[in-house]
Amino acid sequence: MRFSFLNIPVNIHFSFWIFLIFFVRTSSSPAEMVIYSLVLFISLIVHEYGHGLTALYFGKDPKIDLLAFGGYTTYRDFGLSEKQKFLITLNGPLFEAFLILFAYILLRANIFQSSYILYFLYILVKFNIFWCLVNLVPLYPLDGGHLLRQLLEKKFGEKGFKISLIIGNISAILGCLFFFWHQYFGFAIIFAIYGFQNMQMSFKNLKLKQNNFGLYNDGVRSMENNDNEKAKAIFKKLLKTKDKYIKVSAAESLAIILHQENDPKGAYNLLLKTDHSRLKKGKCLLCKLAYDEKNYVLAKKYSDEIYEIDGSFEIALLNSKVFAGLNEPEYSGGWLRTASLFDQASKETLKEILQDKIYDSVKENDSFKKQTQKIY
Repeated sequence: MRFSFLNIPVNIHFSFWIFLIFFVRTSSSPAEMVIYSLVLFISLIVHEYGHGLTALYFGKDPKIDLLAFGGYTTYRDFGLSEKQKFLITLNGPLFEAFLILFAYILLRANIFQSSYILYFLYILVKFNIFWCLVNLVPLYPLDGGHLLRQLLEKKFGEKGFKISLIIGNISAILGCLFFFWHQYFGFAIIFAIYGFQNMQMSFKNLKLKQNNFGLYNDGVRSMENNDNEKAKAIFKKLLKTKDKYIKVSAAESLAIILHQENDPKGAYNLLLKTDHSRLKKGKCLLCKLAYDEKNYVLAKKYSDEIYEIDGSFEIALLNSKVFAGLNEPEYSGGWLRTASLFDQASKETLKEILQDKIYDSVKENDSFKKQTQKIY
C-alpha cells in the first residue's frame, strides 16, 4: 500500500499487516481490535512524520516505510549539519510526545460521550507513553541509540561512536531480561533482534575501520613519498566509504593535493561537498578558497573556527578581508588588529595590505578607524 501526504511518500509493507494481526490478536472484541489497530497505525505514522517533516523542512526528500516492528524514515543526509541530523532524529519522539499531550487533553476535557472514543484516547496515551520510552532506549536502531551516538560522536569523535555501540549492547541485554521477566515475550524478541543488529554494526564498523584506516595510511605514505597519483587514487576510493571520519580525512588530503597541483577549483568543490562540521585543517583551506571565489558568506561562517584551528597572521588577515568584502567594517578592523599582533605585521606591511581594493569600502568608516587606529 502506497500513498503520499504532505509531500512525503509512505509505503506500508506487507510485513506491517502481519505484525498488526499479531499485535491485536489478544483483543477480546472486534471493536477493541479496530481501536488497537488505529492506535498502532496513528502512533507510528505520527512518529515517522516527525522525522519526515523535519527532513523536508531542511530541503531533503524523506520517504516513510512502515513494516514489522515499526517504521523508518529515509532521506538524503548529504549537506546536513550534525545539529540538523540531531533535530530530525529528535522530532520523532517529540511529535509522539505532542500526540500524547493532545490525546490526554481531549481525554481530560470530557468532550466525548462515546465509550469507544474515550477508550481509544486512553489506549493512545498509554501505548505512546510506553513506546516513546522504549524508543528512547540508547540502542541502535531505536532513536535513543541514534541520539546517543550523535551526542557522543560530537563530544568524543570516533571513540564516542564505539561507546554508543557498547551502551547499545548493554541496553539490549537489559531490555531482553526486563521484558522476559515481566513475560512481555514479544518485546523481549524485538530487543533481541535490535541487540543482534547493534552487534552486527559493532563488528561491521570494526572491520570497516580497520580496512579503511590501513588504506588511508597508504594514501598518506604515498603523499609523503610525493607519489600523488597513487595517493589521489586511494583518497578518491575512500570518498565512497560510509565511514564518515575516513571520508572527511580523505577529502581533506585529496583537496590539499589538488591545491598543490594548481587546481583550486577542484579542491574548493571537493571541500564544499564535504561535511563541514567534521573538517579540521581542511576547513582553513576551504575558507581560503571560498575567499578566492568571493564566497565571503561561507568564509565568515567559519571565521572563528578556523582561527581556533590555526591562530596565525594569515588566518587573521583572511578573516579581516572577508568581513571587508561583506562591508562589515568593525569586524574587519578587529581582525586586522588581531593580525597586527603577529611578528609578520610591521607598520609598512599593514599599510601595504590596506592598499588592497577589498578595503576600499571600509577603511574610511569610523568603526574601522577606531579598531585600527593603534596599529600604525
